[in-house]
Order: sequence, then C-alpha cells, then structure tokens
Amino acid sequence: MNKQPLDPNGKMASDAEFEFAIQIEEKVAQLDLNRPEEGNRLTGGMIAALARTIRRLGERSDVNIIAIRSGGVAFCRGRDGRGETSNTLSAYQIRNQMMGPVLSVYAALAEAPIPVVACVHAEAIGFGAALVGGCDIAVASANAEFAFPEIMHNIAPTMAMSAVIRKLPPAILSFLIYSGERLKASEAWQWGLVGKVYPAEEFSTACAAFLKRLSARPRPILETIKKYQNGAIGLSPALSSDYAGALLALVRHETPAS
Repeated sequence: MNKQPLDPNGKMASDAEFEFAIQIEEKVAQLDLNRPEEGNRLTGGMIAALARTIRRLGERSDVNIIAIRSGGVAFCRGRDGRGETSNTLSAYQIRNQMMGPVLSVYAALAEAPIPVVACVHAEAIGFGAALVGGCDIAVASANAEFAFPEIMHNIAPTMAMSAVIRKLPPAILSFLIYSGERLKASEAWQWGLVGKVYPAEEFSTACAAFLKRLSARPRPILETIKKYQNGAIGLSPALSSDYAGALLALVRHETPAS
C-alpha cells in the first residue's frame, strides 16, 4: 500500500517541517497529533495549524475520510499554554489570539465536507475531549477516558462546551462541566460523546477496519450525509423532510444506488 507523508499544505515533507504526521492511504487521511512525549498537548500555534490542516485535507479529491489519532499514553491532554499570558492583552486580542485558534478547529471540523473521525486510544482531556466531541464520528478504546477539568483551574470552558453541546444531553453536560469528573469510555458511549467502544486489545485493528469500510463509500454519499446531519438540526419536521428529499435526489442523480 502506498503511504504518502504530507505537510499541512499538502506537499511532501519531512517530519521536521511540520507538527503533524499525515498519511494518505486508501482515501483515508490519517492525521497524527504527533506529540506523544507531551501527552499530545497542542500549543496555540499547533491548534491553528490543526484547523488549517483539516481544511486542506478536506479539499483533497483523493480523501474521503479524515481520521485524527495519536500515540503514547494519551490521545490529547489539552492545550499546551506554557508561555502564554493575557496580562497585557485587550479582550479583543484575547479573543483573537488565544481563543481564535481553538474556535477555528471547531469550525474546520464542522465545515469539512467529509466526515472527520476521532480515533481515541487513551485519555482525552479538556481541548482533547472537545476535539473528540467536535468530530463527526468518534470511536474509542475501552481504556479511553474523557474529562473537562477547566473549572478546577477557575476557567469557564465555554469553548469546549460549544463543541459538544449538540451531542451531550443538557443534564450530563452540566454535570461534566461543573464537576470536572472523568468519564469512562463506556459512559462516553452511553451518553453520546463517542459512537463505538472497542476492547483495548482490538482497538487498532477494529478502528482500521472501520475506516477502510467507510472510506470505500463514494465521496458524494459521505458529503451528503454530513451536510444533512449538520443542516437539518433545528428545522421543522416539514422542512427537514423537504431538505432530506432534495439532497437525496441530487446525490442519487450523481451517484446511483448499487
């Protein structure tokens, strides 16, 4: 199988030239957060680059699925804010310079035309948990855990909440945000943060098999499903039905059912 390492601009590159390890294989773009020694925590610059990378991969005609994964003891332990300070910044500058990159990731996940899958092998904390919630699909190892511990640092995690508010029931979201407690993978599945939990010893194989099956579907079908799921929320039953029919008619015209 051909594995093609790319930089965030879609060009061939060495690991020294970019923060994420990216491989395109069988129409799956595998984006590795690539900081295992730091628990895959991401700096503000890396988070901004993550948003750009997701957008660029979504534009590639040879990619049907974007899979976000990582190695090491954690999927992502959140932001790496070492060296950041807001002491001399205005509220406007804080919003753009510190909050902007995070919000750009959530926007990139939602606006990518194809499904983005989080492959969560271990703990996802803070921004890591929100990243999972912002993806279209999340699959997890039974060893994975999730938490939003910002309140313990006197931070109101409104940005993280924005990424998961459409997935978690209000009572569950409130408890997680106000308590900062951890969710086991089985609880995350029960409450809707992840779609599937695999036994830890089977996770890598099962996740790869799922991605392979999904990426084999025609891209227009995958795009249509995502477009409907994102666009139909909030519509009345009548408009939701009309929207479903219109999208299906368009995609069936272009991609007849087998």
